[in-house]
Amino acid sequence: MATFNQQYIWVVSDKSKQVIDLPLIDMRVGRSLRTVNGVKAVHPFIFGGGNVKLPNGSKVAVSMVGTQAPTFAGGPWRMKEGNPMNVLQDGGVILDSRNVEIGKDLRIGDKLEYNGNRVQIVGLTAKTEGLGVSYGFTTVERARKLCNISPDQASAFLIEWEEGFSAAEVVDHINQTIPGVKAWEGFAYREASLRYFAGNSGIVASFGLLVVFAVITGFAIVGLTMYSAVNDRIRDYGTLKAIGGTNGTIRKLILSQALIYSVVGFTLAYGMLVFFINATAGSLDLQLTPVLSFSLVGVTIFIAVMASLFAMRKITKLEPAAVFRT
Repeated sequence: MATFNQQYIWVVSDKSKQVIDLPLIDMRVGRSLRTVNGVKAVHPFIFGGGNVKLPNGSKVAVSMVGTQAPTFAGGPWRMKEGNPMNVLQDGGVILDSRNVEIGKDLRIGDKLEYNGNRVQIVGLTAKTEGLGVSYGFTTVERARKLCNISPDQASAFLIEWEEGFSAAEVVDHINQTIPGVKAWEGFAYREASLRYFAGNSGIVASFGLLVVFAVITGFAIVGLTMYSAVNDRIRDYGTLKAIGGTNGTIRKLILSQALIYSVVGFTLAYGMLVFFINATAGSLDLQLTPVLSFSLVGVTIFIAVMASLFAMRKITKLEPAAVFRT
């Protein structure tokens, strides 16, 4: 939600720690924001939880986002079918067609229940889900009704600023002028939310442990592979040292072998990663950036080089005459 609204300044409760933690604030704050130097437009934003009830009686959790026409600051994003203006129709809501539980069954014109209120699907988005959160979109007024939020309250305000002012300047003006709220630049609020999830989400911690174990396993496998390769050809290395080969020359041979292993292994693994990303594109929004790709290359080479030290150590201590003794 923060990623697709970085073009705005977010004004939220000073108790908010991340983008889906939005304690309600008074609408009078919105009126005060319009008087702040540099503020061009103020857009109320509603965020509430609830359940969509299907015709078969099952319920699916969907977080409802309420925004104002015609700007629709805050959403919807990634529209697949329909027009955002259609939410102005009686009971109009937009749901995610890629929702893993109900997405494939959603059709424009379908009538459902949300928190006991009759709604009608007037549009569909594609892949708007966050970390365990599925989003629906409607008007500010309807979102308040559906989520039982008072007309005198909002979850946040999204701010557009005037030309001649920077976002940082307007953020400072808001934070110095209005108590009880905190203004964030859109990018900064997104980064703060990501840091919060990284430090507090059990899912992220689980992925972190997987990465740690993968690195440890990589060291073990490459180290054993290199050690076994050297041990199997110990006579060849002994002969090479006997005819004048230096430890430096042999280290280069082992290092070259380790680099070949890393390049071949990385190519195969990277190909499988790209295949996985494409295969899950319908339900996940995984991003393989150039920075991440280069980081993976660096880590792979680092593991191969460091793991090859076990084999280098064995060769360095090898006495050439020892390999010819029976």
